[in-house]
Amino acid sequence: MALMSDEYYMKMALGLAAEAASEGETPVGAVIVRSDGLIAGKGKNSREKNRNALCHAELIAIDEACKTLGGWRLRDCTLFVTLEPCPMCTGAIINSRIERVVFAAKDPKAGSVGSVTNLFEKEYNHCPETISGILEEESSSLLKNFFSELRRKNQKMSGVKLTEVKTSEQIKKVAAMADEIWHEWFPSIISEGQIDYMLEKFQSEKAISDQLANDGYRYFMIMNGGEHIGYTAVRPENDGRLFLSKIYIKKEHRGKGFGRAVFEFLKEMCRENGYSAIRLTVNKHNDDSIAVYKKCGFRIIGEGVTDIGGGYVMDDYFFQLDAEEQNGR
Repeated sequence: MALMSDEYYMKMALGLAAEAASEGETPVGAVIVRSDGLIAGKGKNSREKNRNALCHAELIAIDEACKTLGGWRLRDCTLFVTLEPCPMCTGAIINSRIERVVFAAKDPKAGSVGSVTNLFEKEYNHCPETISGILEEESSSLLKNFFSELRRKNQKMSGVKLTEVKTSEQIKKVAAMADEIWHEWFPSIISEGQIDYMLEKFQSEKAISDQLANDGYRYFMIMNGGEHIGYTAVRPENDGRLFLSKIYIKKEHRGKGFGRAVFEFLKEMCRENGYSAIRLTVNKHNDDSIAVYKKCGFRIIGEGVTDIGGGYVMDDYFFQLDAEEQNGR
């Protein structure tokens, strides 16, 4: 048998990743090849199927290679994997003495071969040669498409659809809903005067239009069966986080899981774009919202008082939800 090119084996790994995706798993595939061309081990993510955190593609491939070659030392082997290995997998690579690691796409959230850290540069007893970026675009596309489809299915199951606000008519509808929801929700927390002031300053048609045109905001109408039941607004930040500026749902639709569906949508947005966390601010006296955020995994990271003009202030907690591991790893 003859040793083929790195691209050849990476295509094989991508095929395994595609199989994983078809089975509902994060699309990552791995192949271990001996220097004479023998394919010693193959693996694809099967964490969901096996309900086992250890079932990463790399670990499955390493396990199979050890059985094929009759020992735990894989010194004469190259690991080809479609996504940058995580800390667990880099540890297994070091301990199995794999000679070379070739990976396709970087993993900015959990990658441990240069993205978050590089464990191969630490003073362990083995350091493999590494090559990155082989068929990176193909792997990244596979991952992105998988999570986009997963988000679509989650929205379909929940009955929620998020429609991005683009037109003046949509802006008008969001502003009208803001006026309705704020006057229903906030009187027990802040004064009517402050509600009117904040609506004009932050949620009028003009204010929303300015935020979309000049401030990097994205607004989404929350739809259920064609009915406009709420809205949300986000803004990417320079520090790599996603600021959740607004999320409001009409009274008659609360408590039905629609808010959680929106959070899932935003977490998928983080995964696809590499945002590290979702942050938000909430009034310290907004007990119901605080309870919801905590239930959904947000934690308090600070607090502060902000002067918003007009003699009014916002006395808020600062909440953050760390994004789930990038690409499901």
